[in-house]
Amino acid sequence: KSKVLQKINSVKGMKDLFGEELFKHQYLSQIFRKLCIFYNYEEIATPLVEHIQIFNRSLGETSDIVSKEMYNFTDQGDDHLVLRPEGTAALARAYISNNFKQKLINKYFYIGSMFRRERPQSGRLRQFNQFGLEFFGVRNIMSDLEVILVADKFLSEVGIRDNIRLELNSLGNKESREKYVKSLTEFFIKKKNHLSEESLRRLDKNPLRILDSKNSEDLQIIKECPKINSFFDKESRDFFDGITTGLNQLGIKFELNPSLVRGLDYYNHTAFEYKTFEEKSQNTILAGGRYDSLVKMLGGDESTGVGWAAGIERIALNLVSKSKEKLKISIFSNSPHFDFDVMNIIKNLKPIENLQINFMNSGNFKKKLSRANKLDSFACIILAEDEWKQKQLIWKDLINNSQETFHLEKIEEFLNYKLYKK
Repeated sequence: KSKVLQKINSVKGMKDLFGEELFKHQYLSQIFRKLCIFYNYEEIATPLVEHIQIFNRSLGETSDIVSKEMYNFTDQGDDHLVLRPEGTAALARAYISNNFKQKLINKYFYIGSMFRRERPQSGRLRQFNQFGLEFFGVRNIMSDLEVILVADKFLSEVGIRDNIRLELNSLGNKESREKYVKSLTEFFIKKKNHLSEESLRRLDKNPLRILDSKNSEDLQIIKECPKINSFFDKESRDFFDGITTGLNQLGIKFELNPSLVRGLDYYNHTAFEYKTFEEKSQNTILAGGRYDSLVKMLGGDESTGVGWAAGIERIALNLVSKSKEKLKISIFSNSPHFDFDVMNIIKNLKPIENLQINFMNSGNFKKKLSRANKLDSFACIILAEDEWKQKQLIWKDLINNSQETFHLEKIEEFLNYKLYKK
């Protein structure tokens, strides 16, 4: 008895991309790439698989990504590897591996898939796509302002900047941050009995992460907790004042959010997020900040960095339909003897934007015509025996049912004219 094969589905949280959704991804990537190249960022593609130490070191063993979400495995050569969960640490590793420090300008952008095994939700998949950019070099307010400017420009270009807000905060320098974490820990210990289980776990490992909590009781406590700006020293305050003054001078609208932090140790100074106005936990579509100790943490030099990453799926959810309806024409002969002549016509045609040509090679003439209609072709090019002797082709307009002939040599001119009229 033959076994019936069970239908194989895609892996949970990993989707096939096609149609309108794929078109939106390509549209967003195209605009992002064009903008980055214009602002002198160089494209880089890091491997999907990296050594686990890169993320253990940079994200910390206690972070959710490392402790719960990373896809990690040991390969046949006993190397402990992971599927890349985020782009910044991978890019910092590439910066060190390829000795990029020798270059005059160190500005990079990337577009690619990341992997995290978390609960799939709207705009959040286990294999998701991100683009991002990173600016390595010396610590400079202008670098922070530039990466925010590119983000702002990108969101304006794709037509969604008016529907989102930019939130801004500073984590201060290492000293300010350490004092803040100490004070925050003392505050939360006093409130221990009212914190959620997740926040209690974070209290032991990384108290800053409690500020990310979406639990309603936690949120009430967070409102009363100390704010980081009370712990800024002069350097931290001056740096942040420079950022807010700069954004005002550039006419970039922002809101201060003293609870906006980055739980990862390598972040300092500027932290920012672009969020939609929806009241839901997954409303951040682009996030970034300054990370001055990341390169050193991964075994590199003292190079500092600032950058951001955006989830393509989340931005795509906020886009209005972008794909233009393609115009279709069908091409066929009235006899199988001429199929190779039709194929040669297709071979010599240069692709024309927004036009799809469908070559039909099966069925009789009537069936071909009927299929052309079902496929929503607005017209057909027909190679008919008598006309073909003069290298003439028939153009049959299926919308107004009219017919005319044109010469093969004029095919591109003729098609462009017909499309222009559309």
